[in-house]
Amino acid sequence: MLPILLAVDFGGIYHWSQYIAAFGIILAAILALPGLTDSTASSGLRQHAILWPLGVLVFWAFVQSVAMPASLIAWLSPGSYTAFTEWLVGLEVTSPGQAESGATVASMSVSPYDTSHVAALVTLMLPLCWAASIVFHARSRLMMLLSSLAIAGASVAVLGLYRKLDPTADLWIFQPKPNSFGGFVNRNNAALMLNLGLAASLGLLSWRMMAMHQVEVDAPEFEFNDLVALISDRESLVGLLSGTTCIAGLLVNGSRGGLVAALFGMAFAFGYVRPRRGLISLPILVVILAISVTVLITPMNLNLETLQRWEVFTGDADTLQSNGRLLHWSDGWQAAMAYFPGGAGLSTYAYAYLPYQEVSPSWWYEHADNLWLELLVETGLVGLVVAVWILAILLFALNRLAVSVDPLDQGLRVAGWYAIAAIMASQFFDYGLVLPANLIAALLLGTAIISRDIANGGSGGFTLPWSGHHRDENPREWTMHTAPEPPNRLGLNRSARGNRWLGGFHRLPCFLLAGLMIGGGLYVIPVLRQDAITDSLLSRLHAEYSRWQLNPEALEEMENVLQERRAADTSPLLFARLGAVQRDRARLAETREWRPQSAAEMGDIYEQLDLSNHTLPYPPESSIVRQESLSSWKHYNDAWQTSLETLQICPLAQAPRGSLLRLFPIIRSGESLPSGGTVNAEAVAHAAAEHLLVFYNGNPSRQFALGEASIRRGDFEAATEGLRAALEADPALTAEVMQLVQDNPELDVKEVIPDSPRVMRSAASRVLQWEQPDPEFLRRAVKTVGSEKDAPLETRAHCEELLGRIHFYLDEIEPAKEHYRQAIRMAPEKFIYRVDYINQLLERGLKSEALRQSRIGRNALPDKPQFQQFIDQIAESERTQTAPSDAVPEIDRSQLDALLNGPNP
Repeated sequence: MLPILLAVDFGGIYHWSQYIAAFGIILAAILALPGLTDSTASSGLRQHAILWPLGVLVFWAFVQSVAMPASLIAWLSPGSYTAFTEWLVGLEVTSPGQAESGATVASMSVSPYDTSHVAALVTLMLPLCWAASIVFHARSRLMMLLSSLAIAGASVAVLGLYRKLDPTADLWIFQPKPNSFGGFVNRNNAALMLNLGLAASLGLLSWRMMAMHQVEVDAPEFEFNDLVALISDRESLVGLLSGTTCIAGLLVNGSRGGLVAALFGMAFAFGYVRPRRGLISLPILVVILAISVTVLITPMNLNLETLQRWEVFTGDADTLQSNGRLLHWSDGWQAAMAYFPGGAGLSTYAYAYLPYQEVSPSWWYEHADNLWLELLVETGLVGLVVAVWILAILLFALNRLAVSVDPLDQGLRVAGWYAIAAIMASQFFDYGLVLPANLIAALLLGTAIISRDIANGGSGGFTLPWSGHHRDENPREWTMHTAPEPPNRLGLNRSARGNRWLGGFHRLPCFLLAGLMIGGGLYVIPVLRQDAITDSLLSRLHAEYSRWQLNPEALEEMENVLQERRAADTSPLLFARLGAVQRDRARLAETREWRPQSAAEMGDIYEQLDLSNHTLPYPPESSIVRQESLSSWKHYNDAWQTSLETLQICPLAQAPRGSLLRLFPIIRSGESLPSGGTVNAEAVAHAAAEHLLVFYNGNPSRQFALGEASIRRGDFEAATEGLRAALEADPALTAEVMQLVQDNPELDVKEVIPDSPRVMRSAASRVLQWEQPDPEFLRRAVKTVGSEKDAPLETRAHCEELLGRIHFYLDEIEPAKEHYRQAIRMAPEKFIYRVDYINQLLERGLKSEALRQSRIGRNALPDKPQFQQFIDQIAESERTQTAPSDAVPEIDRSQLDALLNGPNP
């Protein structure tokens, strides 16, 4: 029941549901204890093989979350060491990692709380797998497992289809998000459960077909018509109905990754990409890959009215190519190498990748949308080894099940092949396996495969006389097994073998393992309980906060409760909510300190005290209020300290750095108060801005906002970096940035504008319009403006015209003329280029060249009167400057008299 119940709870994302599930898992493990004395349920430690890789992962997660020497962390996870040292410089945060070698850093995890919680959750998977290995060791209960998983997938599909049919349905299990499906927050996560349900459905059908018709689903002689005869059988009907429902859910839920996973799952389940089909596997694999790529990169819209509508020519559709996931994998790989070999800590990807962004799009990646990459980032080499280890165990078990004479084993093998292929394919584009509902379902199926293999003899079994994995051309008759347990591959009596194993001293390791599993689950329950209390508290506050945000008494009570929880829990989200409450208390207190005389005036003052745009001076300008008794300062200072404390437990968090920047003007102004202290607010704000510029890489709107805020607080160095980064990500912001540069002479345009041809063109055009353009910047622009050799002809013509204007301003006449002529040749229809060229020539007194260009323009574009006007203007100026031919020249009378009255010879 656990996968079904957790699927209803949005996949089990809430901590309280995980806490409740823990009791169910422990109860199942306790109820499985009697199975240790039953030879049909327990045949030794080998059936619990999956516990070893899972145990290694749990151990490593706990290691990541505990404190250890700085020198050891620097070797195990260089990225984590950097997070607790370099990324806290300037923030006035006490970092033990900055002390001498051997000092203690917080942990290998960059968010110890998140890692501890997930470590506790994965610890519960150990008693779950142990109990599943005992319970599903016998074939009778294995049938129930396949039916339950099939129904679990079908229930998700039914919920999703119901919501599609009735979008107005308002049940608590439905998320008001366009990409949700059924009870899952994300349709891709739901698609994984649908695929697991489809795997179990195929397993049921394969079992019943082999038992009734002696035909394997992945045998060459299989025909789909054989499925029709199974309708009268109860288990077959469950498989058919569940499988059909899951397929319908996959077709309408909109998950491309789910469809691709189904393709690979079907191919593996039916043996098309395994040796069962021989050389035909190669072309089949090529076809599957081609279809998968088409599904992933082609925009489509699946709905109930039309199951498949391909929008091939839609340029703005959300596909794998356009949504940025492929680009982000590059940054994820850089982060993985930075934290290698130890990893950044389980469940820390949202913070771990931030310092290593280069090409990611603007949004914040809480997950990598590639579970295998995320596992490498978070757990490093250990996670890679664990994943390969589990896969190897399962593949060996499936290969051994292939020679079993039990039809149920063949059904389990088909389900296993489908599930493995679906998980491996889908998790390249999703992270749905981290959701407890999906994880529990996958582990139950995997544990059953391993346990059933050991029940049949495991690696000690013999190989049947037929070659490879298929039977002879004349297969022997297989009868339907009605006995509780079929003969095993060794031909031995399992009861006798089990009794020998369980008898005497050999019984002790099994009981010790059981006690260890149950004890580990009981040990982490208190951790999950504390996390559940915190998660529920934060959920209630989030839902009701807007009702009490303007109530000082309610805010005070909230802060007291959060302070109490902080002593027992160090969740970064808890600290973030506490800081928000403290800021709101300070805002209300400051509003009262301005002594408003009416409710309207109070509301107006409250709006002006928003920290994002705090327009009133601080402290409040009131002669009545004594500065020594300002309660707002205490709350502002508390919020400042809370942000700094958050960085101690989560050094790469974005939110506390943003809070520090918003609080900076208040803290700087409050230093003059008697209780102000000696906080170096400017250094802290500068460091926070520098860090956020890296964390917001690829988000031009936030980088622009950071630059604009840095100008307001007088940090022009950070402003330059922020504006430059914003332009590199989005050249369309050039106009707004240039206006800021023009209004703030402290900014150097040469430092703000990057060497991007598009940005440089726009910036240079605006600089030429200034009263005093910067000649050095324009000389630099000359080298960049025309650097796009593959640009369209129209763009190149614009570049030539701009270069001509720049050269004219720099008094470089000949290059200017050449660039204008090139622009006119590239775009002869752009008469404005000719007009500008003629104006530039006239401004510099080059009338003959201007007249020539005017005449050329008049001949080329006779419908444009501007050129004739230029000709008339030049002719008029020539007439006014040239004397008439019949005019009498003026005579210098003194020279004439000197000449006439000169001495006689």
